[in-house]
Amino acid sequence: MKKEGIPFDGFGSVVEMLRKSDATFREKILRNIRRLDPQLARRLEAHLSPTNTKSNNESSHRSVHTRNYGSL
Repeated sequence: MKKEGIPFDGFGSVVEMLRKSDATFREKILRNIRRLDPQLARRLEAHLSPTNTKSNNESSHRSVHTRNYGSL
């Protein structure tokens, strides 16, 4: 039996959520992530920087961090 799934870019979804959130909420989330996983916090902060555009994020990380749970 062939399993089918939906590709999901969790990292990209988190970056997009943080971009759209207000500064207080964003900093609170990043502070907690920084405490638990400093490397992940640095990656997120790098993707949130003004010099990193959405198209750069998608092209550089989508294929690496997308999980395809089956073929479409």
